Amino acid sequence: MTKSREREYTAPRLYEIAFDMNRKGEVDFLVHCFKRFARRPVRRVLDIACGTGPHLVRLAERGYRTAGLDLSRRNIEFLRERLAAKGLSGDLVVGDMTDFRLAQPVDAAICMQDSQGHLLTNDQLVAHLRAVARNLKKGGVYVFDRYMASSWTDPARAWSWSRRRGGLIVRASFSALNDVDPVSQIFREHMTLEAVENGTRRVYRQTHLSRMVFPQELRALVDLAGGFEFVQWFFGFKPHQVLEKSRHPLLMVVVLRRR
Repeated sequence: MTKSREREYTAPRLYEIAFDMNRKGEVDFLVHCFKRFARRPVRRVLDIACGTGPHLVRLAERGYRTAGLDLSRRNIEFLRERLAAKGLSGDLVVGDMTDFRLAQPVDAAICMQDSQGHLLTNDQLVAHLRAVARNLKKGGVYVFDRYMASSWTDPARAWSWSRRRGGLIVRASFSALNDVDPVSQIFREHMTLEAVENGTRRVYRQTHLSRMVFPQELRALVDLAGGFEFVQWFFGFKPHQVLEKSRHPLLMVVVLRRR
Protein backbone atom coordinates (compact mmCIF):
# COMPACT_ATOMS: atom_id res chain seq x y z
CA MET A 1 0.00 0.00 0.00
CA THR A 2 1.39 3.41 -0.95
CA LYS A 3 1.76 6.40 1.34
CA SER A 4 -1.28 8.20 -0.11
CA ARG A 5 -3.46 5.38 1.26
CA GLU A 6 -2.28 5.55 4.87
CA ARG A 7 -5.38 7.27 6.27
CA GLU A 8 -7.77 4.77 4.71
CA TYR A 9 -9.12 1.46 6.02
CA THR A 10 -9.56 2.93 9.49
CA ALA A 11 -11.94 0.17 10.64
CA PRO A 12 -9.85 -3.00 10.34
CA ARG A 13 -12.27 -5.16 12.35
CA LEU A 14 -15.17 -4.31 10.03
CA TYR A 15 -12.99 -4.65 6.95
CA GLU A 16 -11.80 -8.09 8.10
CA ILE A 17 -15.36 -9.30 8.66
CA ALA A 18 -16.62 -7.92 5.34
CA PHE A 19 -13.80 -9.13 3.12
CA ASP A 20 -12.48 -12.27 4.81
CA MET A 21 -14.67 -14.64 2.81
CA ASN A 22 -14.41 -17.24 0.07
CA ARG A 23 -10.62 -17.19 0.35
CA LYS A 24 -9.99 -20.94 0.59
CA GLY A 25 -10.09 -21.41 -3.18
CA GLU A 26 -7.72 -18.50 -3.69
CA VAL A 27 -5.23 -19.91 -1.19
CA ASP A 28 -5.56 -23.35 -2.80
CA PHE A 29 -4.57 -21.68 -6.09
CA LEU A 30 -1.63 -19.86 -4.48
CA VAL A 31 -0.30 -23.12 -3.03
CA HIS A 32 -0.71 -24.75 -6.45
CA CYS A 33 1.42 -21.97 -7.99
CA PHE A 34 4.09 -22.32 -5.31
CA LYS A 35 4.38 -26.06 -6.00
CA ARG A 36 4.00 -25.89 -9.79
CA PHE A 37 6.01 -22.83 -10.79
CA ALA A 38 8.64 -22.08 -8.15
CA ARG A 39 12.12 -23.47 -8.76
CA ARG A 40 12.82 -23.70 -5.07
CA PRO A 41 10.89 -25.04 -2.06
CA VAL A 42 8.45 -22.41 -0.84
CA ARG A 43 8.54 -22.15 2.93
CA ARG A 44 8.42 -18.40 3.60
CA VAL A 45 5.79 -16.19 1.92
CA LEU A 46 5.41 -12.39 1.85
CA ASP A 47 1.91 -10.91 1.60
CA ILE A 48 2.21 -7.39 0.15
CA ALA A 49 -0.48 -4.85 1.11
CA CYS A 50 -1.66 -7.61 3.44
CA GLY A 51 -4.38 -5.54 5.11
CA THR A 52 -6.16 -7.61 7.75
CA GLY A 53 -4.58 -10.81 6.41
CA PRO A 54 -7.28 -12.92 4.71
CA HIS A 55 -4.63 -14.81 2.73
CA LEU A 56 -1.72 -14.51 5.15
CA VAL A 57 -3.62 -16.12 8.03
CA ARG A 58 -4.73 -19.06 5.90
CA LEU A 59 -1.20 -19.62 4.61
CA ALA A 60 0.13 -19.54 8.18
CA GLU A 61 -2.51 -22.10 9.17
CA ARG A 62 -1.17 -24.37 6.40
CA GLY A 63 2.32 -24.26 7.88
CA TYR A 64 3.99 -21.54 5.80
CA ARG A 65 6.20 -19.00 7.53
CA THR A 66 4.63 -15.67 6.71
CA ALA A 67 5.65 -12.04 6.41
CA GLY A 68 3.24 -9.18 5.89
CA LEU A 69 3.75 -5.64 4.56
CA ASP A 70 1.19 -2.85 4.81
CA LEU A 71 1.37 0.91 5.11
CA SER A 72 -1.37 1.01 7.75
CA ARG A 73 -0.02 0.58 11.28
CA ARG A 74 -3.54 -0.15 12.51
CA ASN A 75 -3.89 -3.01 10.03
CA ILE A 76 -0.56 -4.47 11.11
CA GLU A 77 -1.47 -4.24 14.80
CA PHE A 78 -4.87 -5.80 14.14
CA LEU A 79 -3.30 -8.63 12.11
CA ARG A 80 -0.69 -9.31 14.77
CA GLU A 81 -3.47 -9.70 17.36
CA ARG A 82 -5.45 -11.88 14.96
CA LEU A 83 -2.50 -14.24 14.43
CA ALA A 84 -1.75 -14.39 18.15
CA ALA A 85 -5.36 -15.34 18.91
CA LYS A 86 -4.89 -18.37 16.64
CA GLY A 87 -1.53 -19.30 18.15
CA LEU A 88 0.27 -18.15 15.01
CA SER A 89 2.93 -15.56 14.27
CA GLY A 90 4.34 -13.65 11.33
CA ASP A 91 6.97 -11.03 10.55
CA LEU A 92 4.74 -7.98 10.09
CA VAL A 93 6.18 -4.74 8.76
CA VAL A 94 4.75 -1.26 8.25
CA GLY A 95 6.11 -0.16 4.89
CA ASP A 96 5.55 1.18 1.37
CA MET A 97 5.07 -1.42 -1.38
CA THR A 98 7.23 0.62 -3.77
CA ASP A 99 10.30 0.75 -1.51
CA PHE A 100 10.90 -1.84 1.18
CA ARG A 101 13.56 -4.27 2.34
CA LEU A 102 12.88 -7.29 4.53
CA ALA A 103 15.25 -8.60 7.16
CA GLN A 104 15.49 -11.81 5.13
CA PRO A 105 14.30 -12.67 1.61
CA VAL A 106 11.29 -14.90 0.93
CA ASP A 107 10.58 -17.87 -1.33
CA ALA A 108 7.31 -16.44 -2.67
CA ALA A 109 5.32 -13.21 -2.61
CA ILE A 110 1.66 -12.43 -3.17
CA CYS A 111 -0.36 -9.24 -3.65
CA MET A 112 -4.10 -9.81 -3.63
CA GLN A 113 -7.39 -7.95 -4.06
CA ASP A 114 -5.99 -5.74 -6.84
CA SER A 115 -3.78 -3.95 -4.33
CA GLN A 116 -1.35 -3.07 -7.12
CA GLY A 117 -4.10 -0.79 -8.43
CA HIS A 118 -3.07 1.69 -5.74
CA LEU A 119 0.00 2.39 -7.88
CA LEU A 120 -1.23 5.16 -10.18
CA THR A 121 1.75 5.49 -12.54
CA ASN A 122 4.00 3.18 -14.51
CA ASP A 123 6.99 4.48 -12.54
CA GLN A 124 5.37 3.39 -9.28
CA LEU A 125 4.56 -0.05 -10.64
CA VAL A 126 8.10 -0.55 -11.94
CA ALA A 127 9.52 0.57 -8.57
CA HIS A 128 7.21 -1.93 -6.86
CA LEU A 129 8.31 -4.81 -9.09
CA ARG A 130 11.96 -3.99 -8.42
CA ALA A 131 11.33 -3.85 -4.66
CA VAL A 132 9.64 -7.27 -4.76
CA ALA A 133 12.51 -8.73 -6.79
CA ARG A 134 15.04 -7.45 -4.24
CA ASN A 135 13.27 -9.36 -1.49
CA LEU A 136 12.57 -12.60 -3.37
CA LYS A 137 15.01 -15.48 -3.64
CA LYS A 138 16.11 -16.70 -7.07
CA GLY A 139 13.57 -19.13 -8.46
CA GLY A 140 10.84 -17.83 -6.16
CA VAL A 141 7.46 -16.75 -7.52
CA TYR A 142 5.37 -13.61 -7.28
CA VAL A 143 1.60 -14.08 -7.70
CA PHE A 144 -0.84 -11.16 -7.90
CA ASP A 145 -4.27 -10.30 -9.26
CA ARG A 146 -5.50 -7.29 -11.25
CA TYR A 147 -8.94 -6.09 -12.34
CA MET A 148 -9.57 -6.09 -16.09
CA ALA A 149 -11.99 -4.40 -18.48
CA SER A 150 -12.93 -5.59 -21.95
CA SER A 151 -13.16 -1.96 -23.10
CA TRP A 152 -13.37 1.56 -21.72
CA THR A 153 -17.13 1.44 -22.31
CA ASP A 154 -17.58 -1.22 -19.64
CA PRO A 155 -20.03 0.03 -17.00
CA ALA A 156 -19.03 0.50 -13.39
CA ARG A 157 -19.18 -2.75 -11.47
CA ALA A 158 -20.91 -2.89 -8.11
CA TRP A 159 -21.30 -5.53 -5.42
CA SER A 160 -23.27 -5.62 -2.15
CA TRP A 161 -23.28 -8.24 0.60
CA SER A 162 -23.60 -8.68 4.36
CA ARG A 163 -21.78 -10.72 6.99
CA ARG A 164 -22.62 -11.51 10.60
CA ARG A 165 -20.18 -12.29 13.38
CA GLY A 166 -21.85 -12.82 16.75
CA GLY A 167 -24.01 -9.79 17.43
CA LEU A 168 -22.29 -7.65 14.77
CA ILE A 169 -23.74 -7.31 11.27
CA VAL A 170 -21.61 -5.67 8.56
CA ARG A 171 -23.29 -4.60 5.33
CA ALA A 172 -20.79 -3.80 2.58
CA SER A 173 -21.07 -2.23 -0.84
CA PHE A 174 -18.24 -1.74 -3.30
CA SER A 175 -18.04 -0.34 -6.81
CA ALA A 176 -15.16 0.00 -9.28
CA LEU A 177 -14.58 1.54 -12.72
CA ASN A 178 -16.31 4.80 -11.83
CA ASP A 179 -15.25 7.91 -13.79
CA VAL A 180 -12.62 6.08 -15.85
CA ASP A 181 -9.98 8.30 -17.47
CA PRO A 182 -8.95 6.42 -20.64
CA VAL A 183 -5.62 8.25 -20.86
CA SER A 184 -4.31 7.76 -17.33
CA GLN A 185 -6.34 4.53 -16.88
CA ILE A 186 -7.31 5.80 -13.43
CA PHE A 187 -10.80 5.33 -12.03
CA ARG A 188 -12.63 5.75 -8.73
CA GLU A 189 -13.62 3.04 -6.29
CA HIS A 190 -16.32 3.54 -3.67
CA MET A 191 -16.77 1.44 -0.54
CA THR A 192 -19.31 1.66 2.26
CA LEU A 193 -19.29 -0.44 5.43
CA GLU A 194 -22.37 -0.24 7.63
CA ALA A 195 -22.02 -1.85 11.05
CA VAL A 196 -24.97 -2.63 13.30
CA GLU A 197 -24.20 -3.87 16.83
CA ASN A 198 -26.26 -3.67 20.02
CA GLY A 199 -28.64 -1.25 18.37
CA THR A 200 -25.87 1.12 17.33
CA ARG A 201 -25.27 1.88 13.64
CA ARG A 202 -21.95 3.14 12.26
CA VAL A 203 -21.16 3.90 8.63
CA TYR A 204 -17.71 4.16 7.03
CA ARG A 205 -17.49 5.55 3.51
CA GLN A 206 -14.35 5.63 1.39
CA THR A 207 -13.58 6.84 -2.11
CA HIS A 208 -10.16 6.38 -3.63
CA LEU A 209 -8.38 6.22 -6.97
CA SER A 210 -7.17 3.04 -8.59
CA ARG A 211 -5.47 2.27 -11.89
CA MET A 212 -5.93 -0.47 -14.44
CA VAL A 213 -3.27 -2.01 -16.64
CA PHE A 214 -3.90 -4.14 -19.69
CA PRO A 215 -2.19 -7.53 -20.05
CA GLN A 216 0.38 -6.65 -22.72
CA GLU A 217 1.14 -3.35 -21.00
CA LEU A 218 1.85 -5.29 -17.83
CA ARG A 219 4.18 -7.67 -19.68
CA ALA A 220 6.14 -4.67 -21.00
CA LEU A 221 6.44 -3.14 -17.52
CA VAL A 222 7.66 -6.46 -16.08
CA ASP A 223 10.35 -6.55 -18.78
CA LEU A 224 11.29 -2.94 -18.04
CA ALA A 225 11.61 -3.60 -14.30
CA GLY A 226 13.90 -6.58 -14.86
CA GLY A 227 14.48 -9.33 -12.34
CA PHE A 228 11.45 -11.42 -13.29
CA GLU A 229 10.47 -13.80 -16.03
CA PHE A 230 6.83 -14.13 -17.00
CA VAL A 231 5.45 -17.60 -16.24
CA GLN A 232 1.69 -17.61 -16.85
CA TRP A 233 -1.54 -15.74 -16.28
CA PHE A 234 -5.05 -16.94 -15.58
CA PHE A 235 -8.64 -15.71 -15.49
CA GLY A 236 -9.34 -15.84 -11.78
CA PHE A 237 -7.99 -18.45 -9.41
CA LYS A 238 -8.46 -21.40 -11.74
CA PRO A 239 -5.34 -23.30 -12.86
CA HIS A 240 -7.09 -24.64 -15.97
CA GLN A 241 -8.32 -21.24 -17.20
CA VAL A 242 -5.45 -19.54 -19.03
CA LEU A 243 -6.11 -15.86 -19.77
CA GLU A 244 -5.79 -16.08 -23.56
CA LYS A 245 -8.38 -18.83 -23.71
CA SER A 246 -10.93 -17.02 -21.53
CA ARG A 247 -13.89 -15.06 -22.84
CA HIS A 248 -14.48 -11.63 -21.26
CA PRO A 249 -12.08 -12.08 -18.32
CA LEU A 250 -12.70 -9.75 -15.39
CA LEU A 251 -9.66 -10.61 -13.27
CA MET A 252 -6.18 -11.64 -14.33
CA VAL A 253 -3.97 -13.54 -11.93
CA VAL A 254 -0.30 -13.32 -12.90
CA VAL A 255 2.63 -15.57 -11.99
CA LEU A 256 6.19 -14.21 -12.27
CA ARG A 257 9.41 -15.97 -11.31
CA ARG A 258 12.58 -14.38 -9.96
CA ARG A 259 15.50 -14.78 -12.36
